[in-house]
Amino acid sequence: MPTMQKPIYTGKAKDIFETEDPNILRTYFRDSATAFNAQKKGEIVGKGKINATISTLLFELMEDFGIKTHFVKQISENELLVKRVKIIPLEVIVRNISAGSLCKRLGIEEGKVLKAPIVEFSYKKDELGDPLLTRAYIKNALEIADDETLDKITELTLKINKIFKEFFLNVGIKVVDFKLEYGIDKDGNMLLADELSPDNFRFWDAKTNEKLDKDRFRQDLGKVEDAYIEMLKRVKEGKSKMTNAKTQEKTFSVRVQVLPKADILDPQGQAVEKALASMGYKGVKDLKVGREVVFKVEAESESEAKNKAKEMCERLLANPVIEDYKIEVVG
Repeated sequence: MPTMQKPIYTGKAKDIFETEDPNILRTYFRDSATAFNAQKKGEIVGKGKINATISTLLFELMEDFGIKTHFVKQISENELLVKRVKIIPLEVIVRNISAGSLCKRLGIEEGKVLKAPIVEFSYKKDELGDPLLTRAYIKNALEIADDETLDKITELTLKINKIFKEFFLNVGIKVVDFKLEYGIDKDGNMLLADELSPDNFRFWDAKTNEKLDKDRFRQDLGKVEDAYIEMLKRVKEGKSKMTNAKTQEKTFSVRVQVLPKADILDPQGQAVEKALASMGYKGVKDLKVGREVVFKVEAESESEAKNKAKEMCERLLANPVIEDYKIEVVG
């Protein structure tokens, strides 16, 4: 239960409190439910603790994939500790399937699978109805963010979308769309913030298209509590599958050979080639001096091990601009 301490912020379904640490806040999830910019209000029994737990599990999922978040830990059924951030006043929405306001704006039927995910921005301002924003509005009128920040947000949001789509499809759920918020911490890092729950996602059962999110409240579909309980069950199932998969990972030996590209000048190779010629080894041509990197990596399959090694090469082990690499994986 929340204490008598006065919250520093009261949202539609959460209260934010300060803690003894000025850089850490306490978030209390209420059972309150709102829709249509708080024009419709109600209660969903047990929603607070369900959303707090789902948020915990999904923030942990993000951290597992290297996404930095404001999440610290869950301290009770309804409460999380989070890092204090300055929220960027943008609602970042990613859409995979047509639903909600997208259908109203474009006049298309609900349920159309979009050719590619769409990332859009809304101004986080309830009194204005969270209007849809263009980049020009964001940069030049509101001056909320520049192109570099918006590019980073878009890239990160699409990465998060890919993770969520794969994670939820593994437990029979379609991720229709969802809303994210980002904040800046005391060190200038951009962190995924707010919450990750059926309040800000649209979840449909992959087989039946049954809605398992706040749309059941918005549209008076009934069985709202059951939908939230079901989503908690699916999220736990997904995390359990991930844990089991990790325990089944094998260790693969990887050998990476890195050489300068054919059309790149290799002074070291030329020097060795000349030295060999001076020693009487004639006919040695196109000599390249490279390096070999050998390591072991955990993966579920040889293909995954090779993909991990390729990513390592692209990011660190080789310079793709001037070097080629060859990967050999041994089980």
